[in-house]
Amino acid sequence: MRKGFKVSYEIIMVLILAVMIAVFGILTNGLFFRPATMIGCTADVAYLGVQAMAMTLIILTSGIDLSVSYQMVCSAMVCAWCFNAFSVSMGAGPAIALAVTACILSGFVFGGVNGIIAKHTPINPWLITMSTMYIFQAISWFFGTSFAFSAGNPVVDIGNAKLGGIVPTQLLVLLLVFAVFWVLEKRTTFGRYVHAIGYNENAVNYSGVDAGKMKFWVYTLGGLMSAVAALMYLGRSWQINQETGVNMNIEVIALVVLGGTSTAGGVGGVTGSLLACLIIGVLKKGLALMGLPGTVYNFIVGIVLICSLIFFAYLEKRKKMVSRKMAIANMDQ
Repeated sequence: MRKGFKVSYEIIMVLILAVMIAVFGILTNGLFFRPATMIGCTADVAYLGVQAMAMTLIILTSGIDLSVSYQMVCSAMVCAWCFNAFSVSMGAGPAIALAVTACILSGFVFGGVNGIIAKHTPINPWLITMSTMYIFQAISWFFGTSFAFSAGNPVVDIGNAKLGGIVPTQLLVLLLVFAVFWVLEKRTTFGRYVHAIGYNENAVNYSGVDAGKMKFWVYTLGGLMSAVAALMYLGRSWQINQETGVNMNIEVIALVVLGGTSTAGGVGGVTGSLLACLIIGVLKKGLALMGLPGTVYNFIVGIVLICSLIFFAYLEKRKKMVSRKMAIANMDQ
């Protein structure tokens, strides 16, 4: 018997992406169809996509991280502060190396704080990361000012560089991070246990695997990716201040949920998050070319997020109903 063609969520997203490109191309009189414009869409959201890769693993474990935006802000400020403090005495080269190292280490520490609490306490991840969000936000205010890099700084030059004059380095970093996380999720035992924790954390613990340790590492990876995103953001925007992280965590979560990862855990993956990042990038660039304000973008993202949550809540309900019917059927046998 010939099997029917199964349409996956990723295929639907690719079709949505193609339709959006076509619509914006028509509405902008072909301006959106220019290769530099379409490829350049990713430069505006690549730093969000990098954070979304780690957020995908966190949500797969039935967790959440509301603090990623201010982890990114704090890491960027650490980078900028170190460079400004030591560039005169050490020279630009050693100072930028020190600043980048400090940025990455700070992201590891910030993510590790969330991971340690998630591992050793039964506190809901929403409460954990909402609390640390305010802590990281306060740390950013301790710096007391904004930081800016100028043209000629390695962070800015690398962040704004384009391979062949067309492909942004921001896109290359996003694709590299995606490749690493795809292998981690799909081809390693760690990735399989991340999915399993989302389905049933107790079953994972009973199998002899320390689910808490897995959760520690997914939150720590979230901090590391926030630090990478901080470097990307500095290269894209040149400056960072205390208000930069406002609503950025919602954007990252929206990417993951739009990408097909259920907030109930266990279902989804980084491929969907990458496609969602491309869709949001097209949406941002298309609305900007049409001259529409950022509030329109925020409105659309909010609508998409709530619709996705309703959709996955419906799927979760259907899954429970099917499981219940199967259990009753097994009892009758």
